[in-house]
Amino acid sequence: MKFSIVDIETTGGSAKTNGITEIAIIRIEDGKEIDRYETLINPNMLIPHKITMLTGITNEMVEDAPAFHEVAQAIWDRTHDHVFVAHNVNFDYSFIREQFALLGFQWRPKRLCTVRLSRKLIPNLYSYSLGKIADQLGYSINARHRAMGDCDFTATLFLRLLEQDEEGHIAFSLNLRSREATLPPHLKRERFDKIPSTQGVYIFKGPGGKVIYVGKANNLKDRVAEHFRGNTHTGLKNRFSEKIEDLEWIECPNEMIALLTEANQIKKHWPPYNRLMKRVTLNWGIYTYADQRGYHRFNIGRVGKWDRPVFSFKSSFEAKTRLEFLRTKYDLCAKYCGLQEHGDACLPDYYGSCNKACEGEESAELYNQRVQQAMAELTQLGKTMLIKGKGFNENESSVVLLEGGRYKGHGLVPNSVDLTRINDVKNWIDTGYDDQDIQAVILSQLSKKSTEAQVLIID
Repeated sequence: MKFSIVDIETTGGSAKTNGITEIAIIRIEDGKEIDRYETLINPNMLIPHKITMLTGITNEMVEDAPAFHEVAQAIWDRTHDHVFVAHNVNFDYSFIREQFALLGFQWRPKRLCTVRLSRKLIPNLYSYSLGKIADQLGYSINARHRAMGDCDFTATLFLRLLEQDEEGHIAFSLNLRSREATLPPHLKRERFDKIPSTQGVYIFKGPGGKVIYVGKANNLKDRVAEHFRGNTHTGLKNRFSEKIEDLEWIECPNEMIALLTEANQIKKHWPPYNRLMKRVTLNWGIYTYADQRGYHRFNIGRVGKWDRPVFSFKSSFEAKTRLEFLRTKYDLCAKYCGLQEHGDACLPDYYGSCNKACEGEESAELYNQRVQQAMAELTQLGKTMLIKGKGFNENESSVVLLEGGRYKGHGLVPNSVDLTRINDVKNWIDTGYDDQDIQAVILSQLSKKSTEAQVLIID
């Protein structure tokens, strides 16, 4: 079997936006080195100072170096029909694949990661970074953070791994169905293999067990695997993948429980790679007030963390759509719902006719009765409410508890429990954090025509 041991230096962490400054390739056949190749590469962009400080490669050094397209044939000949081997292989692989793609070529050799192989064949090292492995095995890397220096030790390490591979780990890794080449370098395969193919929430952990990402999935196994397939080459994704050392998951019986569990886990851990829901955002809300003539009105506005709108939404569009629905159902005035900005009275050609409260032909008392009905439908304000959904089996149900319109938590309740006895239900509830993100999750689920949830008003 033919192997190409590869190391590259780059201008940054993203294969999409950064370039290669140096590459080294050592080819191995039948356990012996047969060829070496190295070259600086002009990335056609400036090398950041911090990268120069790390690698020693300056802008002046690459100024007269060949561009990638000038050395592409040499790299292709040494890699395309070989097994591509590197330390944290997906980083080097993504850069070279991207450069070939820019030239119109599909370059996709099989790959092996010496980090993952080292964890299997040389267990119990305190670190699996290239330099730390060398220290622990008694080697000294000449020209650390230069392509050939790192490539030379990676080749030495790989030859040792070849000799120690009595159980066929390398052959297993090369089987595409194993997904071994796509897994993060520090994640134990056993953890990935145990993930169920059910609905739920997955939690990625980094060094020291710190939660770094939380996500929701209809199929946990497939969704987690998608993270590692290398479909994007961003620096953020490369750094993210390198930090994953462990994962956990929480199986959920239905979509609403999965969304609430995801939101609660994000609020609890504040994972650095979750961009949404890490903090309470300024959502849009529907507010109500009485004008000088006593007519109750609605309007739409931004919502701060401590504001209490009648209800909040993810966007002004969602809030407006809900008000348009309530206006039609309860014959409210578009002008008094904040839907029409111009004119003193409603324009029936645009939003439809009303009962002329906006023109003083309907009393505030009659009009406000319908406003109160709309508010009751919008929020169930002041009521205790259970949202009942399917459980994992026919003997239980999921419940979401709201008191006074505020989310209190959710859980699984045996069907033998009387849901009207709230104190009994609370024994099965895990308390949860309430904010406008949580409220938006609940509202969006209840608004879906396909939802199987059943709303129970307790008082």
